Amino acid sequence: MSDNTFILITGRTIKQGMASVSGKKSDNYKKETSYVEVSKNILEQMNIEEGETVILESQSSSIEVTCKGADLEDDIVFMPYGPTANTLIGTDTGGTGMPNSKSNVVKLKRKEAQSN
Repeated sequence: MSDNTFILITGRTIKQGMASVSGKKSDNYKKETSYVEVSKNILEQMNIEEGETVILESQSSSIEVTCKGADLEDDIVFMPYGPTANTLIGTDTGGTGMPNSKSNVVKLKRKEAQSN
């Protein structure tokens, strides 16, 4: 994809599942569902450091999350299932009864430093 747009894939992770046992309102669950995995090649091309806060935008919403480098195809980003990913996915079901969690288009941006 171009213009820093990617296909968002969401799914379960072991850490996300383990954190859900302590409650979906726990800090650990929020931590395990509030990041995006991005190809290491893309992080390098965009000059983004692992652990940096980035902005993801979809047709439904815009969020700020921490990014992690991953061994992914360059046109895909991954987020664990959870409230943060759901914000990007939105509520439209296209008549299927379930929102699309496997192929939403998102735009990735560096979060510019805020000056006071």
